[in-house]
Amino acid sequence: MSKYEKVSRHLVIARLTVCILFMAHTCRAENEEDFFESRVRPVLVKHCQDCHGGKKQEGGLRLDSHDAWMRGGDRGEAIIAGEPDKSLVIQAVRHHDPDLQMPPDNKKLTTAEIADLEAWVQRGAFDPRRESAAPNSKRMSLEQSGAFWSFQPVEAVARPQDAADLWSRNSIDAFVLAELKKHALSPVADADRRTLIRRATFDLTGLPPTPGEIDAFLRDESENAFETVVDGLLKSPAYGERWGRHWLDVARYADTAGDGADYPVREAGKYRNWVIDAFNRDQPFNEFVRDQIAGDILARNGPAEEYADRVTATGFLAIGKRYGYKASPDYQYLDFGDVIDSVGRSLLGLSLGCARCHDHKYDPISAADYYALYGIMESTQWAFPGGEEQKRPSHFPPLVTPDEVAKREKAKSEELARLDDAIAALKRKRSELDPDSQTGGVDLGFEAQQAGKPPGKPWFSAGPIEVTAEAQSPFEHIHPPGKLGIRVGSGKPNEGLRYVFENGLRAASDKQMHFTIDFRAVDATEKGAFRFFVGRGVVESLAVECSVTATEFAIRNGSNWEVIRPLTPGTWVTLRLTIDPAAKTYSGIIGTRDNLTVFQDKQTGPNWDGVIDCFICDGIGHVAGAACARDLDNLGLRATAFGAPDSGPVAPRTVEPDSQQRMAALDVEIKMLTGRRQAVSTELSYPVAYGVAEGSPTNSRLQLRGEPHRLSDEVPRRNLEVLGGEVVPASSGSGRLELANWITRPTNPLTARVFVNRVWQWHFGEGLVTTPSDFGSRGEQPTHPELLDWLAGEFIASGWSVKSLHRLIMSSRTYQLSSVDDEANLATDPGNRWHWRYSRRSLDAESIRDAMLAVSGRLDRNVPESHPFPAVDTWAFTIHNPFHAVYDSNHRSVYLMVQRNRRHPYLALFDAADPNQSIATRQPTTTPTQALFLMNSPFVHEASDSFARRIVSLPGEDPAKMRWAFETAIGQIPEDAVVHDAIAFVSAYREKLAGSEATGERDIAAWSALARVLLTSNACLYVD
Repeated sequence: MSKYEKVSRHLVIARLTVCILFMAHTCRAENEEDFFESRVRPVLVKHCQDCHGGKKQEGGLRLDSHDAWMRGGDRGEAIIAGEPDKSLVIQAVRHHDPDLQMPPDNKKLTTAEIADLEAWVQRGAFDPRRESAAPNSKRMSLEQSGAFWSFQPVEAVARPQDAADLWSRNSIDAFVLAELKKHALSPVADADRRTLIRRATFDLTGLPPTPGEIDAFLRDESENAFETVVDGLLKSPAYGERWGRHWLDVARYADTAGDGADYPVREAGKYRNWVIDAFNRDQPFNEFVRDQIAGDILARNGPAEEYADRVTATGFLAIGKRYGYKASPDYQYLDFGDVIDSVGRSLLGLSLGCARCHDHKYDPISAADYYALYGIMESTQWAFPGGEEQKRPSHFPPLVTPDEVAKREKAKSEELARLDDAIAALKRKRSELDPDSQTGGVDLGFEAQQAGKPPGKPWFSAGPIEVTAEAQSPFEHIHPPGKLGIRVGSGKPNEGLRYVFENGLRAASDKQMHFTIDFRAVDATEKGAFRFFVGRGVVESLAVECSVTATEFAIRNGSNWEVIRPLTPGTWVTLRLTIDPAAKTYSGIIGTRDNLTVFQDKQTGPNWDGVIDCFICDGIGHVAGAACARDLDNLGLRATAFGAPDSGPVAPRTVEPDSQQRMAALDVEIKMLTGRRQAVSTELSYPVAYGVAEGSPTNSRLQLRGEPHRLSDEVPRRNLEVLGGEVVPASSGSGRLELANWITRPTNPLTARVFVNRVWQWHFGEGLVTTPSDFGSRGEQPTHPELLDWLAGEFIASGWSVKSLHRLIMSSRTYQLSSVDDEANLATDPGNRWHWRYSRRSLDAESIRDAMLAVSGRLDRNVPESHPFPAVDTWAFTIHNPFHAVYDSNHRSVYLMVQRNRRHPYLALFDAADPNQSIATRQPTTTPTQALFLMNSPFVHEASDSFARRIVSLPGEDPAKMRWAFETAIGQIPEDAVVHDAIAFVSAYREKLAGSEATGERDIAAWSALARVLLTSNACLYVD
């Protein structure tokens, strides 16, 4: 029995109780309105409302409002909330019942659309559409927006004056106190110092304070002791890691693409690290935003040392969920929809994505506004991370200047050319030593193939084709007598056979090229022609084309087909061609041994580039129709002439021992240089980012109902009308720089308000506006509108300094209040909406993990290297075999690999941010699996064991060790009675292990049991 299994029953019960009470911060799941607007309404509009809307109601059913479908149709209830299997609409879209199918006529919805409707009904079929809309659900006009609070300019706000106010420490407190008095509330007492430093340390760094840090704060009796703590925390690299994670929630960060195959994005971590660094260096927020939208444009004129950072910053646009299997415009409307919606929610607090299919139902955002921004995105080049069809990344912007790119690309091309020349020279030497290679190998590998099956490597074949003894040519003047040839059946025109010559021939003024093949038509049943030709690549550059029916042989003379001679079905003939690259002509002979036809001075393909490295036989010849079955054998290509048809038989070739040794040595050199060439060709000549670059400027056209193939009027690229409507100048590029400037100008009423509200939320757990990504008419009004505007004004006046905003908020008495309850206040304001106390909060997923690593002494504070993704040249992920990996690490949680489609098991369990959407708020949840993780996971046990070893290594007796353990884990030193009981628990645990463990291990096991209780207690997992 292990030491963990020997824990007493009362300890298990105690720990289970503690764990079940635990609540961890989680991301807000996609709310019902967002789900309906983004996934359900477009499907209903596109597929249902033409027949079940205001103009037509087939079957008596309307689906254009909640009230309408609640009434049902001729068949009864159409949708039963929570029960998709019983809902007629779901039954209809599934097409299982031939008498109940919507849409009809084989226009079935996609699997994803059906799944969204099923999920909608399962979730309760939330539908905000009403037949008689309430006043607050009408669309706000541009004229009306001027009176709405969030669209009004940020004005200077005077601090409330109250002569009796002896409580406030700064203007924040004055605004808060004014509201408290309005609601007959009184603030509670200030937090004690231990509570305050633990609150501030977790708040700014996501880590617990050490006993040494606590002691230094307790000993500092100066008036600015807390300000000293805050300044020290803001200087810590851990600050950027904590607050960078907040921004990554908003930016929907992940390390994979999110398409069906979920391709890894090796460069995503560069954007994550840039965000962390930006917070640590207190980059002004307006510059922070401008770099993320137009950093590549700003980099052109900025300091050279900022070039890479600014290009990397554009990962904010690229980092979202990607659609499509290759770099193609086919699915980019979905990519653009993601980025437009994310920009709107994260920076402006507006749900711009709701205007994709129609004018926004509630806010002054038109569909034209949406497609004005769409044009800006369409004028941008987007990095493609890789997908099922194009498995390699492309269009990743360089992190070096264009001049440096050209310089490095030239050097790479020169190196590849040098290696190609060296490899070709070695192969020529080897070819001179190997008589077989002079004709492409023994029968080009026919004799090495397996009879009765299609040819394998190095051949490529498709259609009815097999290696067979019946296809062995009777001619013996090219290769030694063999036993096998290839029979190609009568298949589709594009089916057939291909061979790529390893040692292809290149034009030289003083050399000719020689090609030979034996063939026959098997029968005369099919009247069409088959073709074989030689040239460079697969139809890239044709040198000579020949076409054969069962009864005649033709060649292409320049651009025209020319019949050379008749053929007899079933009779083998041999063909020999001599090509003169300099004259661009060819001559040849064809026929049987006793009946040869000579032809001369025929024109090669008009666009032939002088290279022959490929042979192809297909069914596209000079006579239309199905090609006859044919046999092929004795293929050859070389720079010296082949023998005459009556010159055989060729004797088997032998290689002298000396030549064999020299060939083996050449093989080693060729392999080495080929590997080097592969490495050079795949390695990047310069570092790149997962970001965007300038494309071809274009105005987009409005898409009816959001369908990219139903286009309407062109919409000029411009700002949102409600924010000014300025048009992108014709001389400009994509318009992203203009967009960045419009968003960050001080007169924009939204950007500063939205961000200071987020910062307030991240400090207090809830924003002054409790819908931080929705400042529109459907969002909540601010609880303290004057305070919000005052903070926004101060933020802009500080130069958009985020650290100054921290100092301002954290120096307030409001922030430093205790979290204790007050009975009278609780009755009036149970949700602490007016900030009469500090709201106790559970740690988020990352802070729980990081705190355990820190307390255990196992936290690696270094910035890790990039994730160990598989080598890019091995990527072959598909929707049926998607990428998936979990990379263990003792680094901070912000550096864990975040996958979109299959999330990290720990982060998913504790509901960290969903990377598929911009996350505004994390909400607390309690689940049994969280409690079970805290009780049983190897991670918690390993952290507890390491913590115990730290405790045991301390000098002194058990009471001193116990106080250190409590202070390290929860920041508090308990009363002596609690310390005494905890020591008694450790002693009892030691006794239970007596005789089964060595003394030292018993001690560690006992302290480890206590460590598990501490690390999974509410006191450790919550911040007061």
